[in-house]
Amino acid sequence: MAAGGTIDEKLVKELVIDSYRLVVGGLPQSEQPADPRAYGRRA
Repeated sequence: MAAGGTIDEKLVKELVIDSYRLVVGGLPQSEQPADPRAYGRRA
């Protein structure tokens, strides 16, 4: 990405979801607020 470029909304959403999955996946299962593998998927 270059300065002054735009960031695609889809890319931002994917990065946020991936980050959430990594953080939650690192928690003990008893402390996970949601299944990190299912978060962000549509039913």
